[in-house]
Amino acid sequence: MTNRLPSIVKILLNSRVPVTVDFIAKELGVSNKTIRNDLKTLEDYLQKRGLSLKKRPGIGVSIEGSEKGKAALNNEVTAGAALPKSHTPESRKLFILKCLLLSKGSITIKQLSELMYVSKVTIQKDLNDVEEWLQRFNLSLLKKTNYGIEVVGDEENVRNAMANLIAMTENEDNLKELLYNEATFRIDYRTIEKLRELIDLDYVSIEKIITHAEEKLGFRFSDEAYSSLLIHLAIAIDRVRKNKDIQLSNDVLNDLKQKRDYPVAREIASMTERAFNIKLPESEVGYILLHILGAKMQQGKSLEVDLSFYDERNEDIAMTMAKEIIEIAQRSLAMDFSSDKLLLNGLILHLQPTINRLKYGLSLRNPILNEIKSNYPEIFGVAWMTSVVFEKYLGKNIGEEEIGYIALHIGAAVERAKKPLRTLVVCTSGIGTSQLLAARLEKSFKQLEIVDVISSIALTERPLDDIDIVISTVPVECSKPVITINPILSSIDIKMLENFIETMCKKNYSHLRHTLPVEVLECQRSYRNKEEVITSMYNSLYASGYVKKGYLEAMLQREKIGPTTIGNGVAMPHGSPELVNKSILAVTTLQDPVSWEDDKVDVVFMVCIAKDDVDKARTIFKGLYEIIDSSQTLNLLRKAKNRDEIIRILEDGNNAY
Repeated sequence: MTNRLPSIVKILLNSRVPVTVDFIAKELGVSNKTIRNDLKTLEDYLQKRGLSLKKRPGIGVSIEGSEKGKAALNNEVTAGAALPKSHTPESRKLFILKCLLLSKGSITIKQLSELMYVSKVTIQKDLNDVEEWLQRFNLSLLKKTNYGIEVVGDEENVRNAMANLIAMTENEDNLKELLYNEATFRIDYRTIEKLRELIDLDYVSIEKIITHAEEKLGFRFSDEAYSSLLIHLAIAIDRVRKNKDIQLSNDVLNDLKQKRDYPVAREIASMTERAFNIKLPESEVGYILLHILGAKMQQGKSLEVDLSFYDERNEDIAMTMAKEIIEIAQRSLAMDFSSDKLLLNGLILHLQPTINRLKYGLSLRNPILNEIKSNYPEIFGVAWMTSVVFEKYLGKNIGEEEIGYIALHIGAAVERAKKPLRTLVVCTSGIGTSQLLAARLEKSFKQLEIVDVISSIALTERPLDDIDIVISTVPVECSKPVITINPILSSIDIKMLENFIETMCKKNYSHLRHTLPVEVLECQRSYRNKEEVITSMYNSLYASGYVKKGYLEAMLQREKIGPTTIGNGVAMPHGSPELVNKSILAVTTLQDPVSWEDDKVDVVFMVCIAKDDVDKARTIFKGLYEIIDSSQTLNLLRKAKNRDEIIRILEDGNNAY
């Protein structure tokens, strides 16, 4: 983003009267809100130079102070001196994390204040958010007077935090696309430059090392695994140079040395040592192997899966888990995937490294998680139901990143299994006209399969068991859904048909109030934090017999793995179906939003689905996401004064209940 502050300073210094925010915004072609944020940054900058920003409501803003100070400021701007960039609270948090995690040694509040041109008080507030973020990785801030601030915790947790910080700082589009250029390297120039801003290394050498590893292993890493391994090696090089080695127990290290591909990890370490003039201890070699074992292969078009790379002990459990995941998906979606070999083999291929990641506490970022949740909510909900399989066989909870990948496999199977609507075309008479209409329908709508073309008179005698919908050129009545159109098929008819077909494809989404009982627990209540919200809702449900005793711990544990916020100020905490006695959807609205990791939440849906009700998951999540996508319904929920009003809004607002 171009720094606007020099332009704002010039406008203010060149004016003899206060200047309105609206005028500055129009001059620079940005919004009033953007200028107000810029002025907050400028205000701190001016204070350090003995100047001030005077704001007169309804009149405008001006720079106040001595003429000498204004002249010095003007000279700075004219000479092109660096003015601060406008920082949002989120960008300040990322900057502070970068300083703490990627710099050697400690840093003081004064230094951070000067680097970002904001007050010490502002930095103190930002550090609270920083500390909350670090707690997700079991890290904390050590603050010492006359020394500074530094991150403390296990080295493995520090590296996980660094990897997540890099992913957060990275351009999401680059992470999603990982654009390939014509060279042999797999990550585009923009992404490499962004990484170099954080850790300045020769990434060409790292890519060559990874490519060599692929040749030795005999398979190609998936894009996200390739990126993850590159980032891991960069972090390892950076930390070893700072004398911060990873620590692995002797048991884990000895176990890893027995793996077939330990020599490949050793070779990667040797190449890294030569390229970067460092010495990697044995524990670092083991850590490299952990990332290889947790890496996803790139899946080809073949239906056969080569599992020889992975631990044979994992093969049977991956097969068993894949079959149970498919069984849950079939029940939830009312679809048959028994003949879909691509789904079974794809899941096995995915689960092998997933088992290793969960076993050794590694994670794999899913750059398209938000798109999956937004565009395929019912599929994501079904994938969430399969988390019980991981708890059953591995004793582990999985986060949304992993659930998102399961959703991709299930979603692809759904697309492959989609069948066209079997359609009966009804006309008054005229074989030529009716056949022409049928041909146009099949050409225009791939979702339709024309089964038969008959006259309206013959309709009363024809069985309709093999028919999904009827398209007629005259008004008719029958037991199947009917739409009446013009024989010529005008543009209006085409639009009507598009809407009709879309509705029919969603006909299995029954109303949620027929699927799941709803309990409004609290309306406009105040809470201090998310833990208090979750605990209060659990206590009510436990007292009513809906959930078992361990459900609270299961929900809080899931929150540690990944927040259950889903956007628009809504959270959807949940636990294991094994701990649910009776399915229920509990609703609570908050008087004031509470922090929920990086979001603010004031509407909470607690989804409790018993294992016997997994076939309802698709409908439940589809309906919930329809509500969440409706800003009108959410606003009404926030304004509701009592429980009855909330129930009425859910029933009337979006036809989801």
